[in-house]
Amino acid sequence: MKNIKNILGKGVFMLLTSLAMISCTEKSDWEIDDAYSRPFGTNRDGLSVTTDDRVARVTVNWDAMPGVDYYIIEISTNELNDEIPMGSEENGNLVYGNDADSRIARSPYVINDLQAGATYYLRIKSVTGDRESLWVYMERTFSPVSEETILNVPSEDDIPVAAGRVRMSWEPGLSVTHFVITEAGGVPYNQDITPLQAVAGEAWIEGLNVFSSYNIAIYNNNTSRGSQNVTIPGLEIDSSITDITDVSALFSWDASVDVTHYVCIPSTEAVPDFSVATALTSGEIATHSVTIPNLAHSTEYTAYAFYNGSICARTTFTTRKGKPSGYTEMTIEDALLDWANLSGNVLITVSEGSNASLANNNSIAAGVTNMVFWGEGSQPSLGVHNMQPTGSLTRLEFYNIDMYSTSPGGNFVVYPDNAAGSVGQVVISSSMMRDFRGIVRIRKTVSNAETSIEIDDCVIKGLSSGHYGILHASDITGSSGAGSLASLRLNVTNTTVANFVGAASTMVRTASSQENVTIDVANCTFYGLTTSGEAFTRDVRGNTCTFNMSNTLFAATNSNFRVFYSTSNVPGSVNWRSVYTTNDFTFANTGAATSSGLSLSSSQLFPTCTDNGPVFELTYGADVSNDIKAIGDQRWNK
Repeated sequence: MKNIKNILGKGVFMLLTSLAMISCTEKSDWEIDDAYSRPFGTNRDGLSVTTDDRVARVTVNWDAMPGVDYYIIEISTNELNDEIPMGSEENGNLVYGNDADSRIARSPYVINDLQAGATYYLRIKSVTGDRESLWVYMERTFSPVSEETILNVPSEDDIPVAAGRVRMSWEPGLSVTHFVITEAGGVPYNQDITPLQAVAGEAWIEGLNVFSSYNIAIYNNNTSRGSQNVTIPGLEIDSSITDITDVSALFSWDASVDVTHYVCIPSTEAVPDFSVATALTSGEIATHSVTIPNLAHSTEYTAYAFYNGSICARTTFTTRKGKPSGYTEMTIEDALLDWANLSGNVLITVSEGSNASLANNNSIAAGVTNMVFWGEGSQPSLGVHNMQPTGSLTRLEFYNIDMYSTSPGGNFVVYPDNAAGSVGQVVISSSMMRDFRGIVRIRKTVSNAETSIEIDDCVIKGLSSGHYGILHASDITGSSGAGSLASLRLNVTNTTVANFVGAASTMVRTASSQENVTIDVANCTFYGLTTSGEAFTRDVRGNTCTFNMSNTLFAATNSNFRVFYSTSNVPGSVNWRSVYTTNDFTFANTGAATSSGLSLSSSQLFPTCTDNGPVFELTYGADVSNDIKAIGDQRWNK
């Protein structure tokens, strides 16, 4: 029994040992090489590959095994199996980690410089000392990104304006050898990438044409690794807007650039991109200009010129007014023939080149409700003398007129001097007023009338008599100065007032008892008010009166120019902001009005002033900054 038990025990032991050996062979490959026990092969379930979305590379991940010195990874675009020797050139195999100086000690491992879009097979083995595990094959193939895009989009700092160059960058250390550079419509050329540039991951490309678009591709020998389309910015070229009407304008630009497209949109809208641009005809490209149609009247627009898809010029302008509807339209010649019988709403056109005068026709018939003088084309001249309503005139307007005094120094543009008449609103826009005694003088008017004077986009020059400036209303009811107007408003914007020739001139003067006076001045330039005793306001006083001024410039003006005739003679509310003076000028009697001095003198600011009849122009000095040019009337900011 004892022997039988021993025999059975030995038999059972041998059977269990055989089963254990079979089990270990399945997990540890022992049937291949009986000389070694190799239980350290990689777990195939933990073997995976992660691809990159820009670079043809992958990251190999696997489960680490204890006691492994290093790993060998092999890939190929052809199928792998145990019959194919490691590193087979015929099979196109690539081996990683087999050399002593490039051992793979741990997971993960990054494989670079793969073929974009190719399909790869992968196997891995573990090595400890002189022992190797069997190959473990990844169950699935993998493919890197189908097309590499290693170049970064250049930032603003990478494309300096007007420099004709661009800095291209990529991930440092990637294998790259050269660029292929192609200008739109041009012939490709190469630029080598040095080893130092490849390591740094950046290189400048020089000698490019501004306003031109390029395709810049980066290569590793014959393999493209991505590209970027780049437009080289340049300084914007000169451009201008002329022939402005209420519905159209002529946009022109410097002939150095063959502009191909343009956009014109209201200035309130965002800067457009090329996708909304309108293509120019071959004729427009050749003449470097285009007539912009279908504009709205009295609207500020910005026109943009495009070359190679980029903005190369821009200009802002405002369309002219559109004629109001509901008016009887007639020429100035026809109006003068029937002047005394005019009635209702009357629009009188003054054609370019006209030589008309209102010297003998200054009284506006009582039957007229609204009267507009409308200048056609380039500011036609019109002689004006004391326009006076005899009835309740709602609105008197002058638009685009060169108004000159028919009696220089002795009359006004508008002169209500009839107790039976009144004017509710005087509007003068886009006009010249020259050589008058003053602009508006209200001497008599209907009791409790309300009057508003609006002057916009004008030049007023050569006012010639003391105390009569833009508005004079100190003797509305005669010597008593009772001030019978219910309210009085003066609004002067985007206008230049220049070269007074009369002493003691006052811009605005009212009766001392006049209430509800509002003065608004914005974006204006006052130049050459150099006679003595001048003041901006006189007798505009009390809590119901307001004086506002903003973004306004005073230059070449009497250094004793008074804001208020006296500091006890001021409006109840004074609001001045962004009011500037040249360094050779100071205000007097400022009260609550505040201003800032510039570092420039009048002659430095405006070294040239052209004053000749209907022509008046101020020219900024060459060194005047754009910040200073933005002050005051912008017609001189060219």
